[in-house]
This record gives sequence, C-alpha cells and structure tokens, in this order.
Amino acid sequence: MNKGIPVALCMLALAASGGASAAGSAALPRQDGSSITYYLDGNGSRTLLVLMQGSDCNSVAHNPVINEQFSTLLEGADVLTVEKYGLTRATAWNPAGDSPDCPESYFSHDSPEQRTRDYLQVIDALAGQHAYEQLVLLGGSEGAVVAALVASRREDVSALVTLNGGGRFFHDDVLYSMARELPPAALDEARAGFLGFRDSVMNAETMDLRMSGHGFRWWKSMFSLDQRATLQQVEAPLLIVQAERDESVSPGLAREQAEQLREGKSNVDFLLVENVDHKFRDDAGESRTDAVIASVRGWLGQQRVALN
Repeated sequence: MNKGIPVALCMLALAASGGASAAGSAALPRQDGSSITYYLDGNGSRTLLVLMQGSDCNSVAHNPVINEQFSTLLEGADVLTVEKYGLTRATAWNPAGDSPDCPESYFSHDSPEQRTRDYLQVIDALAGQHAYEQLVLLGGSEGAVVAALVASRREDVSALVTLNGGGRFFHDDVLYSMARELPPAALDEARAGFLGFRDSVMNAETMDLRMSGHGFRWWKSMFSLDQRATLQQVEAPLLIVQAERDESVSPGLAREQAEQLREGKSNVDFLLVENVDHKFRDDAGESRTDAVIASVRGWLGQQRVALN
C-alpha cells in the first residue's frame, strides 16, 4: 500500500541545509543482530547532552543544526547523537528531504519506539563507562516525542527539553497541518481519507506500507502514542518549546497540553517562541535557532543544570 492520501506531514525540526560532521562513531548490537550507530563527542565532562533529530531519513552525522548549533547548548558537555535504524555516516545527506540512499531496513524498522529502545541501550552502555552526574535530553519534532519517551523510562534525567513536539495525539497535529495546507474544498475529503488510513493502520498487525517517507511500524507507533500520558510520567524538569507560527504541529494543542500537565505537576514550563515557524525561521526566512538555544540555556541554568 503506497498510494497517496493527502497527508501534510513535515516533522523535520533540527534539520537544515548544508552538512556537518559529528564526532567519531561507535556501534552497539541490537537483539535482532543489526547495529546501533552512535556518536559521542567526549570532553571528559560529567554532563551528557543527548540530542534527538526529527523524522526524515538522513544521517544525524551530517545535520548542521544539531552538530553546529544545539551541540553548543552546554559548552564542554559530552554530546551524544544516535542514528536511526539502518542509517550510518555513509548515508548521503539530502537537505531537501530523505536521503537517496535511504535503505529498506529504515522503512521496515524505524519508529519512535525503536528509537527509544536504541537511546536507552546506548545511554545505559555509556553510563557504565562514564561517571555522568547529569543527563540532559533535547529533541525536536519527532525527536521531541522520542526524548519524552526516553525521559519517562529513566529516573536519572536531569532535564528534558522538547521542541515543536505538538499536542497529545499525532493525528490531531496532522489534521491541523492539513487544514493549513489544503484548500477548504479539498479538506473534508482529505480529512476523511486520513482518518480512514489511521483506522486501517491501527486495526492491522502488519501492512505493506510506505507513506510520506515512513513504513508501517512508524505510523502504528505514532498513531498509538499519547504524548500527554508520556509526559505525565516524566519527573525531571521539563521545558516545552513551541514555535508560534508552526504549520506542522498545532501551537494551540501544544499549549493546551502544557496547561493540562501543569494542573497536576510542578516540573513543567512552556515557552512560546513568537513569529517563527517549525524550523524557528522568522518571516524573512532568517533562523532564530540561536535565540531559542539561548533561552533554553537560561532555563537550564534556572534548573541548576550546568557543567561540573
């Protein structure tokens, strides 16, 4: 099944044009015999900063926004990035979309749940090798969802930052994006088609599917997630950052989720970044990522997260 349903899907935060190089690579075996490729930029720090990329099929090793900008969030910290299933530094970088080298194993296995298991395995391995005293997680878009899942399953997280992760349910953010992208005359049919697609995925055990750059496991995982329930399990200080003019996920739903979380939790802060889009670009197309990083750095300081 690969015929298109008009799905406005753009979850590419922490991605930009150009190329950058991550630190030296290492690998860990998965239970299925494949390898997790990861990069640790080690500085001998006792703080580990884990950066989680968005949803496209590209090697994180060449992502300039992660490797040149967000990696400076905590100067001197050890910085960890992890490749998605099937990807390595050798996967060609495509700033305009998915890599032309995107392997079949990526479509067959990649999902937020798979990524979460990979991060947990790598962090566990590094914790056994290094005396880290602080663990800071930051993810953008799909990476925000994964960061929340990881934080909900570890008790040693010092702080969690999610960027443009959207609201409680993925399908609501997709419907929001469709409404922003499609003409009104086409919206009702597209909405019905998408909801039918969601129901088909949720009711299936497996499916021959490749849609918007993703396979069945990814779609099933995304449709199954309740992000508010996940964030309710996070005990670490949490900063939810949302771009005001995001057209990929709903700023309104993100704010609503944050307000609902704050009703029963004291560890949640919400930052609305005004006049920028999903990639933190302003009306002139200029990146405001550095300003976002400065705001996040200030918040981390308030949480007493600093190098030690």
